[in-house]
Amino acid sequence: MKLSILSAFAFVFATTGHAQADDRTAAAIYFHNLAKSACGFNITPESAEKAVATLGTPRPGHDPLLVAVLELCLEIKKGNKSKTIEVQVPDSRKVQRKVVLEKGKWWQG
Repeated sequence: MKLSILSAFAFVFATTGHAQADDRTAAAIYFHNLAKSACGFNITPESAEKAVATLGTPRPGHDPLLVAVLELCLEIKKGNKSKTIEVQVPDSRKVQRKVVLEKGKWWQG
């Protein structure tokens, strides 16, 4: 009986760690799709993952990825058509961070 309870706790801890890794991947996909649909800027998957790692995952009341997409759209509106765009946005702890976003090929992502 005690072994089954212990294995249940081990299973819960293992799935929690796996869910956190999936949250970061899901946030990167969300960031990539949001930037592509809002601004037409096709971010490379690696650049999206780095941005999520730098800014943190979204939480209720504060979405640093949305702020990054808004800054990206402003840079594109200003006429910045380079392959890499650097934006400064606050992360999940309200600290200003530089994020470099690379433009991918049409077939990436």
